[in-house]
Amino acid sequence: MGELKNFVASQQDVVVRVKEAGRQVALAGLGLVEVLKVEGEKLQAVDFNAKAEELKAKALELKTKLQGVDVKAEAEKLQAVDFKAKAEELKTKLQGVDAKAEVEKLLAEAQKLFADLVAKGENRAA
Repeated sequence: MGELKNFVASQQDVVVRVKEAGRQVALAGLGLVEVLKVEGEKLQAVDFNAKAEELKAKALELKTKLQGVDVKAEAEKLQAVDFKAKAEELKTKLQGVDAKAEVEKLLAEAQKLFADLVAKGENRAA
């Protein structure tokens, strides 16, 4: 009989945890809606004609710079590069990277983002 009570209690605990997780996901969804609304308002405020003119000016500037590049000289520079040494240098750098720490850092950032979305959802729901 004690095992049955424990089983029922554990099932109720699972139900409570699932409900709480569902509530947090729903609030995160509301938070995401709020973030998208703000970003949409920012996009509506953008003057696309001015951006197009700015991009045209940058393209012309880049075209002028590219016309001044001596392709033969750049090709010779590339041929002089010791790729094996560069590969060894990169290999050494990668050996110094702590992958587990990087994964933990990314996980913490994802959890923070989720918590922020939940908070925004709670604010919107209130």
